[in-house]
Formats: sequence, structure tokens, C-alpha cells
Amino acid sequence: MAHIGVLRAFQEVGIVPSAISGTSAGALVGAFIAAGVDPDELGRLVISDWRLHLTRWRVLRGDRLTQRRIREILNAELPVHTFEELRIPLFVTATDLQQGGQRIFKSGELIPPLLASCAVPLVFPAMVIDGVPYVDGGLSNNLPIEPFELRRNETIAVYVNPLPKYDPHGTWRATVDRVFHLSFREMVARSAKGCRAYIEPQELDRFGMFDLRYVGEIERIGYDHTKALLAQH
Repeated sequence: MAHIGVLRAFQEVGIVPSAISGTSAGALVGAFIAAGVDPDELGRLVISDWRLHLTRWRVLRGDRLTQRRIREILNAELPVHTFEELRIPLFVTATDLQQGGQRIFKSGELIPPLLASCAVPLVFPAMVIDGVPYVDGGLSNNLPIEPFELRRNETIAVYVNPLPKYDPHGTWRATVDRVFHLSFREMVARSAKGCRAYIEPQELDRFGMFDLRYVGEIERIGYDHTKALLAQH
């Protein structure tokens, strides 16, 4: 939702992506935008059809989710089903669970790489593509700049997982959430170096990775932060 807010703010001043590289939820958002779906329309889809509150409670109960529901939504709502049909180039990052390392998908079937890219370990099972199990791309690089390595000075990097303040008395869920955030920080800093702009709304630190009760507020934070940044530049 924060990614959608950022994109909506840019669209209002006539700035739209000429290419997108993303991972995890960013890859899902990127696929819809690359297929020509308007950010406002995508926001409504996420809130109404994805039933995020149900997903949240199942996660908190410790159930291991399947990706059947996400696949159904992508099949029904995504206007295209191959990379080649997208209106703008899209690069989707996933992590090879068998050998380790990052893989960037950019051609062929679109939905399997998207499911692989957002397969958060311990929550979703790995997605097998051509015999290889893949999981969340954030484990290898949560800000996958590689496709734009030679165009960093034209690239706008968006990162929606700011590190929250450390609380020594936090819950185990808060600790797990912090561990995920810490595992991303160094790679993200390297990826963001040299980019034309780096967008990381700090207000998002109030929300955990699976805290989906406030999707409207999360979208607004992404939007407001980007509007303020645009006003400064």
C-alpha cells in the first residue's frame, strides 16, 4: 500500500516509470503498474479483493498459508500473464532457496515469478520454477537495482521497511520483524547509493510486516512523504 501511495503522488505530477524492478509485494505492485493498471484502481483492488485482514489473522495464528488465493487474484485481475505483454519492462527478483543468491526474472510466464518473489519463508511455501525452489527476493536483495545499474542517476528507489526504534521489552513478533528489517539494511544501503532519489517514509516504522489493519493510513504515509519530497525538488 505504501508503494501505491508513492506511485500515486508521482503520477499526479506526470511522472510515471519507464521500467520497474521489484521484489516481494513491490513486485506484485510493479506487475500491475507495468500492465497499465492505475495506482488508484490498484489500491481499491488490494483493499477490497485481497482481504488482507483475513491473511493477517491466519499469520498470527501460526498457520502456514498457501498462495492459492494470491494466484487466483493474479489470474483474475492482472491484465496480462507474460512479461512480454507488459506495457513497460518489469524485472522480478526471487531468491534461490536451494543454491542461494538472487535471480531476476524478465521474460516468459509472469505469475510464477511473482508468487516466488513474495513467498515469505515460514509463511508461504517455496515456489518451484523449472525444478528450482524460490522464496522471497528480499532475502537476497530487498532493493534490486541491478537491472538499472548503468542508469542509477535516473532511478528512483523506493523502500518501505524503515528500521523501527529498538525496544528491549518488545514482543517476539516485534523481534522477528526487526530481524527481517536488519537483514535487509546493508544491502539496501548499497543498492540505494547513487540513485537520483531514495524514498523511505520513516512513519512506516509504526507498522510491522504483517500489520495490515491500517492499509489506508499506510497508503497515505507513502503518498504524503512523496508529495513533500516532490515539493522540495
